[in-house]
Amino acid sequence: MPRSTWGPAPTVSKPLPILPSWCDELPSVLRRRDLLPWPNPMSSIRTSRLPSSPPWQPRPWDRHDPSRSTRPLHGRLDPRGRDHRDGLWRSGLAPDARKSPAPTAQSLAPAGYVLKVSDVISDCASHARGRVKVSFATLPCVKATRSLATGQISGRPALFVVSRIQMVSAEAAASIKQVLDGSETGNLNDLLREGKTFPGAPHQMPISGYTSVQTGTVVTVVEAGFSDGGPSASTDAALRASAAQVASTVSAQK
Repeated sequence: MPRSTWGPAPTVSKPLPILPSWCDELPSVLRRRDLLPWPNPMSSIRTSRLPSSPPWQPRPWDRHDPSRSTRPLHGRLDPRGRDHRDGLWRSGLAPDARKSPAPTAQSLAPAGYVLKVSDVISDCASHARGRVKVSFATLPCVKATRSLATGQISGRPALFVVSRIQMVSAEAAASIKQVLDGSETGNLNDLLREGKTFPGAPHQMPISGYTSVQTGTVVTVVEAGFSDGGPSASTDAALRASAAQVASTVSAQK
């Protein structure tokens, strides 16, 4: 049957919320049901209490360990030496204390070591003798610095003859060093042999301890002998040690 026969469809109204008793005390404008907030569905849910955090436990680096060699400067260090306050790696010493001063030539040289005279040559072959002269003719040097120095060894005055020879390559330096270190192969002439001397120097180099050091393209040859007219031998341990000391110092110079 058509709907018009029965009239308009009935309207269904929403159920109104039941107001609590305290709403009767509110002004009429506030008692309007459409203005009151609907109850929060989450209000009936009770949150569970979070578990309490475990008690603080000291970390391994917070405990005192006498065997540790590092100590913090301004913060706390972990076992690897890291300062947690500023994130820097420290060794437990002040920066200036960690860096040892660079040794000088004078501090590494024997007692009383004094340079007396020196020169620089570029034609090593014309200032050499024996097989060394032939080798320099085949493998010319870039330059050579020759010098005479004095010092004290075992409380006795000593003379040092030093030759710092620079070659074109490390291979050439190794070849020249091999010839220089050989027996009865000659040498680069020292300044005394060529008449360059200083007041109080002996007329010729005494029997001396010998050593040579190669550093890259540089070969340093040092001889040390007693200059007081007393016994001086090439096998003397003190002479050889002092010669090696001077050779290490001179070879490190630029």
